[in-house]
Amino acid sequence: MRTNTFEIVHDRPYGAGVMASQPLAKDRVIADLTECATADEPSIYTIDVGDGRHIDGPQVRYLNHSCAPNVYVDAHLMHVRALRPIAEGEELTFFYPSTEWDMVGPFACLCGAADCVGTVTGARNTDTSVLRHHALNRHVEERIKAASAAGVTR
Repeated sequence: MRTNTFEIVHDRPYGAGVMASQPLAKDRVIADLTECATADEPSIYTIDVGDGRHIDGPQVRYLNHSCAPNVYVDAHLMHVRALRPIAEGEELTFFYPSTEWDMVGPFACLCGAADCVGTVTGARNTDTSVLRHHALNRHVEERIKAASAAGVTR
């Protein structure tokens, strides 16, 4: 699949990925998520958009994780936007704990970022000092506040 902003490729060492099909400016909306299907249950391919809802579609299914992401999946405005300028051909990645409280399929991160979390399990198990360096979705921030109010330490 190719749009005017991204292309899905199947040549990543870890499977498919999403590449910028042109240079993208910071804050550019890259994908509209309102066209995604609502999933019956969460999976390794879905994105949590809050209120127990998960979405799936080509706009999100192949977005891979990075601890140094270049896009933000906004579950409130239902779009993907660039966090910084992105070069044509650069892989689009987002920080999975920004949408996921618990990962259906935790995994060892291979992003290579200096501040890599190591194992991606979701925001519930990610240190607060790491989370504060990332834009988080409202439903994740609410879960963090609720856990803190309940005295749950992370």
